[in-house]
Amino acid sequence: MPLDHPATATCTVEAAFPLSGDALPADHGVALFDALCRQTELGGWLSATDAVAIAPVRGGADGTGGLILNDESELLMRLAAADLPRVLRIVGDSLAVKGHALELGQPQIRLPSPAAVLTASLVVLPDAADAPRERDAPGDGSTPSVFTAAIRDSLAALEINGDPVIGAGGHLQLPDHSVPGFAVHLHGLSPEDSLHLQEAGLGDHRKLGCGVFLPA
Repeated sequence: MPLDHPATATCTVEAAFPLSGDALPADHGVALFDALCRQTELGGWLSATDAVAIAPVRGGADGTGGLILNDESELLMRLAAADLPRVLRIVGDSLAVKGHALELGQPQIRLPSPAAVLTASLVVLPDAADAPRERDAPGDGSTPSVFTAAIRDSLAALEINGDPVIGAGGHLQLPDHSVPGFAVHLHGLSPEDSLHLQEAGLGDHRKLGCGVFLPA
């Protein structure tokens, strides 16, 4: 079926580019996005679109707050199938991410896979970030009830049924400020809800690695 067929062009696909090269800082979402925007094949489109999610790169901990790239490290982009030809133009490109050199390999193109348990390493919700907290800020092991309530409201708005478990607190470091959030684990998802959540995500800054849910 050609990509311009409506049923194909609008479906969500994953482009998983193998990564090789240097280690990465653990907080690399903004730097990775900036590096991709510097690629002439992507820059203007990637900056403007809200229809792409970029997952955090996975790797091994180096003991100093960084990531060591391994065989499972990949640049994972979720996007509409119609936009796939755009991102395929960066195959073989080099990226400079905070002084670290990365090489993009030939991607695996796949559909999101349904899983009963999904995890996002960081979710930031504007209402939860701005609201007064009943407990301390993220990073001290607490779980603000306002954040949990906001997660439940966001799931209800998407008509997704699942059991959220709030994990460790963290921050997304933007150029002029940081945004607090938490890891979120969703249990008991139906195949339909699992795919819906992977396509829709939760919260803000999905191009910076936030609110991107992956099978646990």
